[in-house]
Parts: sequence; C-alpha cells; structure tokens
Amino acid sequence: MENERTYSRRDFLERAALFVGGTAAAGAAATGAAAGVAYADERIGNWAADGSHEVELPASEATNASAFDGTYRDHNPEAFPANDASPIPPRAVPEAWDYECDICVVGAGGGGLNAAARSAELGAHTICVEALGLHGGNAQEAGMCGILGGMSMQEDKKFAFPSYPFSAQALTDWAMDEYHYAADPKLIYKIAEQGGKSLDWMAECGVQWRLGEVPVYVAPKNSTLDHHVLKMKDATDAMFAYGQRKGVEYFFQSPAEALVQDEDGRIVGVVICEKFGPEKYIHAKNAVILTAGGFCNNKALLDKYIPTAAMGCASSYLTAGETGECFRMGLGVGADVSGFNSSASFDGGVDWQAEGGQWARFLYDGMTQLSRQPWLTIDRCGNRLRYMDSRVGEDGANAIYALGDLATIQMTPPGHRSYIIFDSHYEDHLAGYAQEHCRKLITPDLEQIDKVPAHYRDWHHGVQDAIDADVLKKRDSLEELEADLGFAPGVLVGAVEKWNETCAKGHDDFMYPMPDEWLHTIADPPFYGCRIGGNLYGTKAGLLINDQMQVMGTNGLPIAGLYAGWHTAGGACGENSYIGDPILGSLMGDVGLAFCGGYLCGTSAVQNEMEA
Repeated sequence: MENERTYSRRDFLERAALFVGGTAAAGAAATGAAAGVAYADERIGNWAADGSHEVELPASEATNASAFDGTYRDHNPEAFPANDASPIPPRAVPEAWDYECDICVVGAGGGGLNAAARSAELGAHTICVEALGLHGGNAQEAGMCGILGGMSMQEDKKFAFPSYPFSAQALTDWAMDEYHYAADPKLIYKIAEQGGKSLDWMAECGVQWRLGEVPVYVAPKNSTLDHHVLKMKDATDAMFAYGQRKGVEYFFQSPAEALVQDEDGRIVGVVICEKFGPEKYIHAKNAVILTAGGFCNNKALLDKYIPTAAMGCASSYLTAGETGECFRMGLGVGADVSGFNSSASFDGGVDWQAEGGQWARFLYDGMTQLSRQPWLTIDRCGNRLRYMDSRVGEDGANAIYALGDLATIQMTPPGHRSYIIFDSHYEDHLAGYAQEHCRKLITPDLEQIDKVPAHYRDWHHGVQDAIDADVLKKRDSLEELEADLGFAPGVLVGAVEKWNETCAKGHDDFMYPMPDEWLHTIADPPFYGCRIGGNLYGTKAGLLINDQMQVMGTNGLPIAGLYAGWHTAGGACGENSYIGDPILGSLMGDVGLAFCGGYLCGTSAVQNEMEA
C-alpha cells in the first residue's frame, strides 16, 4: 500500500506508552525487573518477518479493524511478544540431573504460588520456577471476586450464589445451564465445592481478606469492588512468604524450556534456562504442575484456538507475560485441548495497534479507563451500541456482569471494533457518570496509589499518551475525525447529528436508553474518537484436565505426572464463550480461579502421586 509507514525500533518504542512486561501493580520494582528480564534486548515480538528491526504498519485510516473487502484484518504480529502455536516437544531423561525435588511448579503467579505452597505444606519438596524476576505474575495487576458461597465470611453474612444455603450442586446446575452444557460438570462441581475453601486456606496462610478492602465480594447488595485490583499484590506477597516458610525453592529469571518425559511416557522433570543462562534439568520425582498462564499475548495461539478473541479484542492487559509456553509444552506431550474459542474480556480495549502501539497495556492507564465511560458508541455503520451501567443498584452482581457484557457488545459488530465519540467537554461529564468497580479513574489520592506505575497515577497522563500517539484522535471537525477513523463519508457525522437531537430532547428513545443525566451533546471542537474492542484478560481455552487437575491426553487417559491449573488449563467454562461467564472469570473471578486452581493442583498432586 502506498500509504504504509515504516517505523524503526526506536520510533516504535517511543510511540508506545507502556513497555510490555514492564508494568505491574507492584510499581516501579516490577517494571525494572520485567524489563530487564523478559525483553533484555528491547525487542518486542518478532518485529518483522525477515527478523529486521523495522516493521511496516498500515496508515491509520486503513486500519478500521477489517480490510476493504470486508475480511478481518489480522493483528500485527510484530506487536506480540510471541507468535508461535507449534507444540514444544519433550526432552529425554538426561544422564544426570542438576536439581532434585518431589514436585516442580512452573510459574510463580497467583496459581503457581498457591500450588507450590500447598504442595510444600503437604510434605513435598517443591521447586517453583518463574521467568520474571519477582513473584506474583499477572495476579499483581488483576482483580478477583469470590461470590460463590462456601467461604467462612460469606457464611457469616448468610450469602451464597445462586441461593442460600450454599450448595455446590445448585451452583453447578446453574453454571452448566449458563454454559449451555458445554463444560465438564465434575470440574465445575470441584470449583464450586473447593473455591470458598481455597480462600479460607489462603487466610490461614496469612492473606487478610478484610471486608471492604480486598477483593472477596461477600455481599450481594450495595457493594463495590472499588479498585480491588490494587490489593492483589498483598495476597501474592503473603502466599510467597508462606511458601518460603514451608521450604519452597524459588528459581527466578529461569523460564521453563521443555518438559522431560521418560520412556514410559511419564513426565519426570522440567528443563529451565537458569538465570537466562545455561539449560538445567530439574528432576520432579512425583509431578510437574503447569501454572504459568495462558496465551493471551501469543498471536498464533489466539488465531488457532480463540479466534473470536483474536478478532474482537483490541488489547490485553496481561503485561507480565502469558505467551503460551506451558500450553505448548502440554501439546508436545500429547495433551488434549478444552474450552475451544473461549476467553474472558473486559470492556475498555483500546486499539493501540492501529497506530503502531503495543497489544499489552496496564489495565488502569487513563485512556483505558476513559474508554469505559458511557460515551456515544457506534459501529462502523453508524448504529448506536448499548452501554452497560456498572453503578451498583440493588444487586451488585449485575453491575459486575456489565464489565464483561459490554465487552461482548464492543467486540461483535461488523469489523469487530466499536467507536467512542465525544467533544472538548468530556472531562466535565465524568463525575456524573459515576461508574464503579473497575471503571473508576485512578487519581493521585487513591489508597495504595504506590502500587500504580508512577506515570499512571494521574489518569490525564495516559490520555495524553493516547492523544500523542493518535490512538485517541483529536480533530477540529467531525468530518476530519470521520475520515481518519476510517468511516465512509457521512456515517459518523450522521450518527452525531442523531445523538445531538436526542440530547436536545432531554430524553433518550433508543431501545436501550441512556439516563437523562448522561445526555451530553457533541458540539464543540476539538472532537475526539477512538477504536475500541474487548480487553483480553484470560484464556479459557487450554489443556484438558479432569477434576483431579491431571492433564488428559488425546487418548483419553491422564498424562502421568502432569497437572495444570488455570489459565494453562481449560475447561472452567464451556466452548465459544466471549467473556468467560458465569461471573466474568468462570465462577470465582479470574485471579480467584487461578488461586483455587493452584490449591487444587497442589492438593491433588501430593495425594495422587505421593500419598496414594
């Protein structure tokens, strides 16, 4: 194309507001560690097919999510940290092992920390390997909620879902109906039965689930999570400390390279690249537990196993990794796959890639949060799209649902992109929108603000980054904005005219009307517009496991010695799910699911492989 642009590596990094893998809610310490470890050469992904340091990007007006012939326009693979879906074959047993343990856990995120701590607590000599330079992984910048019931604090409040008293069978029946019977009921039952218990166990380990301060959602009425995302580092810190007290050996900056499989087909170890140096062989005499995330940042895996996420998600907030190596190692030893085409997404995915930006973003950067407000939102035909209110009314669960339901609305129009439009007065309207849960704008007076990267402690900075990168387009006329967003002439202008007529009447007659107090005309320049889609935060496609968390082979039998937790594993929801419902991240919120899975993996691995 004659309007293609070429960016050097320096240009690309300068235009991108956030270094992939370098920002977590842990703050500057995590930034330095991840940047120095994961991307030591400052290169992100493949950059170009020929291996050069230049990447060609289409001009802005040509990136309206779909090509001119109506077909889907691929994500730019150069903006992904990984772009390989091929299985990783296992290694043979070496002549000599470098390290010995009973159980080796791959990944020190929320699930891995729990798996390692639980294994060690039950008597296993445990080694936990992690690619980054610190513990916590993506759990540090994610949120969770536990609204099932079965936890002591929820019992104190006489609350359970879907009804009280708590019944794992009732929850399973409800979830299976929601999943159209596509999920594994035994696995769902196990989550329901053990989810609350896993949170109580974490409290016994030192995690303080304080009402109103941390992300355990124990009340169905008039409750808000209120930046629960910033609390998760406390939980991961506590579980890391507990694992240390129980004797877990942690190997940081030591990514897993491959599984080790013996002649009988049993998984007996892991190959790591210790300190990003020489390969070392860890002998796991009893089991290997894979917990190092899904494949949210691996384009090839998304295209193959979750095509709706590849098309509809405009960004990922999993900046600490999730590039799919654990999943690919499982494929290499014959694992089956479950949860095909299922993922979990929030609203607020901003399409930075259309302007040469990066796929993985910090969840609470100011532009992401601004995109989640109730602006005029249209598809590329100019049709208005529904907005889902997250203000807490009678039932807080419905407000939580809005976060994912809106993502589905934003991901499914033709072209898999939506468009938000507003004018120069946008800042005047934010207080009146009063959005809750994860949609609140971060301000410097927020509690635990030190866990937010310094640049994003004032939401204006993230918005200005987007304006500077032309991700949030700022134009003097609607016609100019229309053209530069890739609309056909008259589409955006006509949609704004209809919107302004509604605002002048003071009452919305749309099928899904906005509250009267949200009707603000788009009249005064400069005018602003941005492409949005889903914000991918978890894969629900993954390695097939049974209710013992054992990885299942394509022959229908467990692969001896191999276990997997979420989000390496699949099966926590049915197939073809956009947002991982029920309750966003499959029954427990997404990090809650990882925490629960780690607990289950550690318990089952010891019981099945050491005590049996």
